[in-house]
Amino acid sequence: MEYSRLDLGDTTDLRVSVVRDPMPTLISLVADVYGHRPQGVVEPWRRLVRESARVDAAAVLHPMFAPRTPVLPDCISPLVHDHGRAADPTDHFERIRETAPAVLLGELHRIFGADLPAQWRPVAAAPKRWLHGVAEVMAGTWSAFAPVWNRASALFDREFERVGSAMVRSASETVFLGLGSRHRYKDGVLHIEDRYPADFSLQGRTLAFVPVVSSSAPTLCELDDPHQVWLGYAMPGQGRLHSSEDYVPPRTDALGTAIGRTRAHILRMLTAPATMSDIAAWINATAPAATYHCRQLEDAGLLTRYRHGLYTEVRRTLRGEALIDLFR
Repeated sequence: MEYSRLDLGDTTDLRVSVVRDPMPTLISLVADVYGHRPQGVVEPWRRLVRESARVDAAAVLHPMFAPRTPVLPDCISPLVHDHGRAADPTDHFERIRETAPAVLLGELHRIFGADLPAQWRPVAAAPKRWLHGVAEVMAGTWSAFAPVWNRASALFDREFERVGSAMVRSASETVFLGLGSRHRYKDGVLHIEDRYPADFSLQGRTLAFVPVVSSSAPTLCELDDPHQVWLGYAMPGQGRLHSSEDYVPPRTDALGTAIGRTRAHILRMLTAPATMSDIAAWINATAPAATYHCRQLEDAGLLTRYRHGLYTEVRRTLRGEALIDLFR
């Protein structure tokens, strides 16, 4: 797999935001379900989307995710901005519907040149019909998935705090290292899995982190906007959204019985990244004892450890989040 490179420059002087925007989540959903571009969407959510869709949804969206399509037309791509509140996806659907055919055709020729690929020629022949079809599929997907998105409010609050805390502590690399399997970070350069790789530089632009609620391995980003770079990545803790059931607190510590009380306590306390010193203090133990317990949890896939110079930072994985939810 190839990777685009984003040179971040001086990581101690980044302008960063966390943006709550549902459109990257929706794009990831339809790419996985209809576009044959795996994003790590769990089967219950794939089924939820399919059951909400019009019969020809896959055919309508096919050009967007066909092999020879490197990027989406601007009129379809999410307009990610930090408004200090969640964006309204219905505004995006309306923008797609109202796009002039000439605008879409101009964008397609800018991407592909004069000779459009075969999958885009039917779109060029009836652009308005296609735009309305895309908006309808997106709106139907949102209608089905909105209840899941709305349950993610607490996860967004925690993510704002987690990223903000890392930046204040000059520990931005902990955020970059935790973006997921489609990203690699080393020495101030972020490598992003990309079917059409290129080199980019942040060069003082704002860097927006956009948590994606629907997918465990999304591949979404915007790297060439002159004002802002945004990165879509899997929302930490989204495993707890896989069920809409209310969890009943157990009468006994079932999680402690399953994995041991000390390890259960560590896992519950990791609501945000922590150091090994923090963990040793939580369990009133020596550093080697804390390391032993964390190694066991890491071997089980319940947490990850990252070495940063003189200290190690620990955070829960999606599996760890799901296990905690299971035993609530």
